[in-house]
Amino acid sequence: MSSDLHAAPWWQQGVIYQIYPRSFQDSNADGIGDLRGIISRLDYLNDGTEKSLGVDAIWLSPCYPSPMSDFGYDISDYTDIDPLFGTLQDFHELLQEAHRRGIKVIMDLVINHTSDQHPWFIESRASKASDKRDWYIWHAGNKGKPPNNWFAGFELKSAWWRDETTQEFYLATFTRHQPEVNWRNAQLKEAMFAVIRFWLEMGVDGYRMDTVNWYLKDELWRNNPWHLQLNPPDLQRHIYDRNRPETHGLCRDIRRLLDSYSERMLVGEIFCDDARLAAEYYGKSDELHLAFNFAFLFQPWSAKHFHHKIVEWENLLPTGCWPNYTLSNHDQPRHYTRYAQGTWSEPRARVAAALLLTLRGTPFLYYGEEIGMANRHIARRELQDPMGKKLWPLLPGRDGARTPMQWDSSPHGGFSFAKPWLPLNPDYPVKNVVGQAGDAQSLFSFYRRLLWLRKKTPALLLGEYRSFATTPHDFLAYQRSYNGESVSVLLNFTRRRLRIHLPQLPTGRVLLSTHRGEGEKVDTAHMELQAYEVLLLA
Repeated sequence: MSSDLHAAPWWQQGVIYQIYPRSFQDSNADGIGDLRGIISRLDYLNDGTEKSLGVDAIWLSPCYPSPMSDFGYDISDYTDIDPLFGTLQDFHELLQEAHRRGIKVIMDLVINHTSDQHPWFIESRASKASDKRDWYIWHAGNKGKPPNNWFAGFELKSAWWRDETTQEFYLATFTRHQPEVNWRNAQLKEAMFAVIRFWLEMGVDGYRMDTVNWYLKDELWRNNPWHLQLNPPDLQRHIYDRNRPETHGLCRDIRRLLDSYSERMLVGEIFCDDARLAAEYYGKSDELHLAFNFAFLFQPWSAKHFHHKIVEWENLLPTGCWPNYTLSNHDQPRHYTRYAQGTWSEPRARVAAALLLTLRGTPFLYYGEEIGMANRHIARRELQDPMGKKLWPLLPGRDGARTPMQWDSSPHGGFSFAKPWLPLNPDYPVKNVVGQAGDAQSLFSFYRRLLWLRKKTPALLLGEYRSFATTPHDFLAYQRSYNGESVSVLLNFTRRRLRIHLPQLPTGRVLLSTHRGEGEKVDTAHMELQAYEVLLLA
């Protein structure tokens, strides 16, 4: 491989695997996943051989101490591990064992808000004269009413919560138990930067930053315009409580801190429906290394729509910046379910996997997508998600995408010896890791082949992206090229056989296909793609 390839940062070449710790593996039979459970499954993720899945990094959703009002996104101590998940020593061991296998570890950094049980907030709300009063966002209100119309999406009411002790309102945009910090306060900023340093000094390889575009608020407290939208659901245009221009300066400061350590990375959640806003958080290569592009989470099953979003993202990114893609995460329905269509569901899942893992950019996988885990319907009595409880039955909440990992066909799916915190999907006896790992034709085996092929193919790691079809309707066809090497990717998004005519597509041999043998020569002048065919040519 070229010296350029070796010089590229790990996060440009790697595949990052999101683990929701509560649901990955339980080691102590309490029904809740934990750090020692994750340690026990590291060889599954990457043991250095092609028998393992082959991911390069894991991103852990929050495992800090928390009252769990929002399942860890309400943090009461930034520099410890919640006993549900283990101890700080367990985390040390996880880092060591992951690094020994060449797996990077990314922590979730939730610094827009804390828990209302965090000592900082307890002190802040104790008195208007508290030294930490200005560490959070307080307002006297207007004649006993909130200062504006900012909305708490998880509670379907005002984001301003009246505190009886001081007779003022604090801001909490998620639940009332997640008060938002005041990033304009220098002492709060330094305290948060100390948190960031704490885990970097321990050896974590980077952060997934939660709700980056929410950090700073309008100082004039202006109302947001009301605006109903369904995908993603929202009631306002967030002009004044999010996306403030000053946020970019804060991101540059955090980036400078990360850059003072070697080979660390920042990927940020810019939750919005405007890819342009997300792209702005790359700055001039001096803010986030990666800003999440969530466009794929809301696309219909259509080659045309995916093509449009790929081209849009490529065109929006600042020069020299690196794209990223994801199909599922802990907040949205799993893509296997979104794109399910009876007996064609798994063929579609293979097309989706090939798209995610062959585009230019860093892929993020969500635990279990490699075996086709689907959303599970959660009965109202079993709901855990505070948003799901509040919005039932209008919206299903997020529990359905957070069910336990399906390892085998034993009781509780090999996740735990006890009843899990959420029920498993009923399909786990037939859809699980053990059953698929030994089947060369399984979805898991397909993911594994793609991941290891990607590692060995510089064009798929760092190659430029060029589309062969400028206005595709039924299929995608594109090329990845690097240092004279190229890989052509063709993806049929339909159940029909397609005759395609692409004169610029070079004749090649099969690298990987759902329908053809490896090494088979393909005459691209007379091409026919089978139903939902994936075809990679060298």
